[in-house]
Amino acid sequence: MTYIHSFLFVGHILFGSLALILFWVPMFTKKGQLNHVKFGRWYRNVMYGVAATGAIMAVIVIAMPLTILTQYANHENAAQIAEAYRYFWTFLLYLALLSYTVTKHGVRVLQVKDERQLLKTFSYLAPIVCLFIFGFGVIAIGVMRDITLHIIFGVLGVLVAFSMMRYVLKSKMAARKYILEHVSSMMGSGIGAYTAFVAFGGRTLLENAGSYQIVFWIAPGLIGSIASYILSKKYGKVFRVEATA
Repeated sequence: MTYIHSFLFVGHILFGSLALILFWVPMFTKKGQLNHVKFGRWYRNVMYGVAATGAIMAVIVIAMPLTILTQYANHENAAQIAEAYRYFWTFLLYLALLSYTVTKHGVRVLQVKDERQLLKTFSYLAPIVCLFIFGFGVIAIGVMRDITLHIIFGVLGVLVAFSMMRYVLKSKMAARKYILEHVSSMMGSGIGAYTAFVAFGGRTLLENAGSYQIVFWIAPGLIGSIASYILSKKYGKVFRVEATA
């Protein structure tokens, strides 16, 4: 099982590295052009790979932490270490679900355009509902164990899931609103990829920074949210999307 986990880890890194590169190609090509569509499709597939490998690794560690973390198998505090790793990898499983749902939503809304009734299926809504419920679970873990990061991302996941459900289920929506939904969702997907890269890279480079490491988790989201707002305003004007609907 250790070899499987290691293989998945390598795949996760490769997929993640490709995602960091491919994210920018659709950003700098015009909507609807071949390159935008082609590279956007590649980016989607790579992000699915990131989410899948991350989720499988998380499930393995949660199920058998000391089988993977063999260096702690005979440690006097093995049980406590295993519990800590379970909580951490539960958080990573949650992030994998968040990445998957946001990426899928960003792609699918563009495919169905204004025909939102096509999204009202169990298979489409189930992951979003799971994200919504999972988010509250992550918040609860953060409160009980005093982990600020869990609380922040738990709230984020709940809000993102609620926004996606609202888009799908709302009775009336402005024409071409799917364009803004696509832009914001794909930006959210990219934020997730860069958050993981910056956070884990920052943790390695500044392992003695203590609580300041949380900056590496929050900064990409803050910067990305500002960029998403600016792009949404831009495309809202370009495609004349009603802001109030």
